[in-house]
Amino acid sequence: MSSPQQQWFFLGATGYIGSQFLESAKRDAALYAQLKEFTLVALVRDPESAKAKKLQEVWPGVVLLKGGLDDLSDIEEQARNSALIFNAANSDHEPSIKAIVAGLEKRSAGHPGGPKPLYIHISGLAILSDNSRGEKVAPERIVKHSDTTFKLEDFPPTNPHHPTDRIIHAAGAQKENPIRTITVYPGLVYGFGDGITPDALLLRIFGSLYIQTGVAGTWGPGYIAHSVVHIKDVGTAFVEIFKLALDSEGKAKDVDYFISDDKAEPMVMKRFAEETGKILHAHGLLTDPEPKPFPEAVTNNFGDFGWGVFGGNWQGISDRLRTQGWEPTETAKLSFWDTLPLEAEKFVTTYKASRT
Repeated sequence: MSSPQQQWFFLGATGYIGSQFLESAKRDAALYAQLKEFTLVALVRDPESAKAKKLQEVWPGVVLLKGGLDDLSDIEEQARNSALIFNAANSDHEPSIKAIVAGLEKRSAGHPGGPKPLYIHISGLAILSDNSRGEKVAPERIVKHSDTTFKLEDFPPTNPHHPTDRIIHAAGAQKENPIRTITVYPGLVYGFGDGITPDALLLRIFGSLYIQTGVAGTWGPGYIAHSVVHIKDVGTAFVEIFKLALDSEGKAKDVDYFISDDKAEPMVMKRFAEETGKILHAHGLLTDPEPKPFPEAVTNNFGDFGWGVFGGNWQGISDRLRTQGWEPTETAKLSFWDTLPLEAEKFVTTYKASRT
């Protein structure tokens, strides 16, 4: 698919998933060779930052573009110049996603009959939320959805990620100025990665929120369960997805992929709050470690999106990747619950250091 003149535009290259993918890609000789045929342009907030400098070490030859997701004209221009885009930044930032699609449409229009530009986008399994408001649902009634039968239109348009995913799906289906689109839905990603940003987002969000509010809180009673997957398995999953997408023999299928381990014990919010609360309490960062529902003053700040993500069950099965031979081996080695105390202790160390 690629040539020395083609460009690869990467949003979120220094982030948790984005930087893990780069490390995983480097370990796969065939994919690494393919990707090195592209000129990688990475959107970064500060080209002089430690993370940006590390990115230059990780991927020699990377071109750093200073900017953020609100720099829409720059994003559209880079999309227009790119044969491949990987968006591992904010999956719900609608203006930047529209700018990407607009740029790719212009590229497609300028290259009639040529290869269609490819857009790989990270969404999330919260799209599957049953919106149970944190209430207990009998295990046999919690649906585990397969990516082979997933249809975006089967889920409420108010579900997390739905508005932006609709834009991407529509772009992939259009006949005029066609674009190839692949949307990827990871479950709750945990564990320490190999990338520039090695720490998971969950503790960074909830550790700080628990300390700020003084509550080891949940959305509603907190009985919801989420599919999980280790960050290193996410990296190898994207390696497989990219190899399929860049396949020069015409085997590539532009479909949606789930990344999760349906055999792993899921994350249950009430238990997460309880275990995290105890650790924060032991370090003097939380007075009351007992889990309880957040007050409306907290949940209202997150709106319906928060209730969809943190107040609903969402569980998926990665049938498409498993068919290709991918297995979540790291998830099997070290479960979410085994990793949680380690991640919580790391969060505490980082939090305290930031305040000294």
